[in-house]
Amino acid sequence: MPQEPQVPQAASSRPTGLSKGGQIAVGALVVAGLLGWYGYTNLGDETFTYYQTLEEFEAAGVRSPEQGLRVHGYVSTASIERDVRAKQVRFVVQNDPPHAAAATGDARLAVVYRSLETPDLFKDGAEVVVEGRVERGEGEPVFVADNVMAKCPSKFQAQAEGQPL
Repeated sequence: MPQEPQVPQAASSRPTGLSKGGQIAVGALVVAGLLGWYGYTNLGDETFTYYQTLEEFEAAGVRSPEQGLRVHGYVSTASIERDVRAKQVRFVVQNDPPHAAAATGDARLAVVYRSLETPDLFKDGAEVVVEGRVERGEGEPVFVADNVMAKCPSKFQAQAEGQPL
């Protein structure tokens, strides 16, 4: 009788690793662990505060010159001075908009921006966020800005009740 050719068989019929579902579960756990670690180490309380209001800035008191800060306010009317020779812009930031009917505070901050390239929306009364540090000179402390961001005025203001659209 002729012999039938033998087909080689696999060494083991059992799977040698995790199933597809197990691989997905392990991958999901690794990703969740990495996200948790990132959140724990990098997302502290200070990270969520994009800027301080001028009142919060003044309430926090004296700061070191090395500490980077972001302060929100409004450019005071007639305070912008451009010094072309020194290549800088000086202005004053106040807590409330200059046109506000009921200004709540008179907090002001002198700012020096060491560039002549200001945002297009930078003007008297503009809402700004200044990034920089506090430097103490001969007189009062001055906020030296590395970056000035002007907010686009909203075209969709909340309407007073009873006014037509």
